[in-house]
Amino acid sequence: MPAEFDIQGLKELERKIGKLGDFPKDMRKELFDANRRLGRVAAKVIKRSLPSRGTEFVVYKRRSKGKDKGPGKIDKTIPAGTLRRSIRARKARGSKVNVLVGPLRGGKNVAYDGYFAHMVEEGFKIGYSGKRSNGSRFYKRITPALSRIEPRVRRLQLVSYRRIYGKWVKKL
Repeated sequence: MPAEFDIQGLKELERKIGKLGDFPKDMRKELFDANRRLGRVAAKVIKRSLPSRGTEFVVYKRRSKGKDKGPGKIDKTIPAGTLRRSIRARKARGSKVNVLVGPLRGGKNVAYDGYFAHMVEEGFKIGYSGKRSNGSRFYKRITPALSRIEPRVRRLQLVSYRRIYGKWVKKL
């Protein structure tokens, strides 16, 4: 004689699971949007710490050591304020939720290329001597600005995560 079981609450559980729908995708999108908003705020704070005006500088083509004499050949001219314009919030590679804030490299427009950001921020080697420059007069502006804003961004991130998780828990 087969035994019959009656599981109580199964229909209610199935109904709640059905309410979730595409839970992971939707929640991931909300978390990414919240992080992107916070990243944009952080980018604005960093941009304020950098100068918007100044002089454009010229990048020369690399010359052979000790062979080329005279004026160098200009490779490209970097407009003033390029570092400031290059700072953006962007999606982190390999992550569905995280956002990175900092200078973007590459692109078609030189006015938004943050390729030289590390030289401005950290300094660079002078010629073949191995000596290190102190960077530009805007030396070490990005890192302190990020460290100043980090606690505030973390608090805002925690509040937004609680709101998003709370919304999804209510659906259960």
